[in-house]
Amino acid sequence: MAIGSQKQTTSNLDVTIGTLRRCLGMVVTSNRSVSPQSKEEGSSCMEEAVPERSKWPHCQHLISHDEPRAGEQPENIRIVQYKDENQIGDIMRLITKDLSEPYSIYTYRYFIHNWPELCLLAYDTNRCSYVGAVVCKLERNSEDRRKGYVAMLAVDESCRRLGLGTKLVRRAIQNMQAQGCDEVVLETEVSNKNAQRLYSNLGFIREKRLIRYYLNGGDAFRLKLIFSTAYPIDVYYQRELAMRRYSDDDQ
Repeated sequence: MAIGSQKQTTSNLDVTIGTLRRCLGMVVTSNRSVSPQSKEEGSSCMEEAVPERSKWPHCQHLISHDEPRAGEQPENIRIVQYKDENQIGDIMRLITKDLSEPYSIYTYRYFIHNWPELCLLAYDTNRCSYVGAVVCKLERNSEDRRKGYVAMLAVDESCRRLGLGTKLVRRAIQNMQAQGCDEVVLETEVSNKNAQRLYSNLGFIREKRLIRYYLNGGDAFRLKLIFSTAYPIDVYYQRELAMRRYSDDDQ
């Protein structure tokens, strides 16, 4: 039993270390492979193989049919900003509820302690409980552009179809823009159509497909939202057109 427990602890530690390395940007992405079709078309859109140690264990965008039902606008739910450590338990509860393997508390603290203004929660005043959360970060990339990242999004199952996911992400994006953000990126599982629909409605478009991005072997789409005109928009939308070759996979 002691040996089994030690192996499980080691496995959880490996997942945590891999996740934190990815968050910190310490892993240099390698093993990139461009599909033959992309080479022939001369497109900058690529399929990228992700190193095992830099992968997320799961897709962290846990929503379902976020569009509000007709006539339902929840007046009892308001979006609030993260305040203190006492709320971490609620954030973890919302995000880990649908995951087979919970993240370490250190993963949450990395985001929340460094970017508390980009951690937002949906609070139900009737139930006196949190029913949604979004966790983000904002850093400068190698081109000295301020790049936002939507790391986690979750809405309690009882409060879905109320547009809370959209409200949480929209407010987070507004906070990023207030800090001079040039672009926002995220990854979501290729099979997660609900998340893709939500982000598409907010203006995100696909940049590339990440092969075996999650530890379960699933692929991910990297989505991006551009604010600054300094980015070559024409090239960017060429990438979106090239990504349409994956449309058959989405059906």
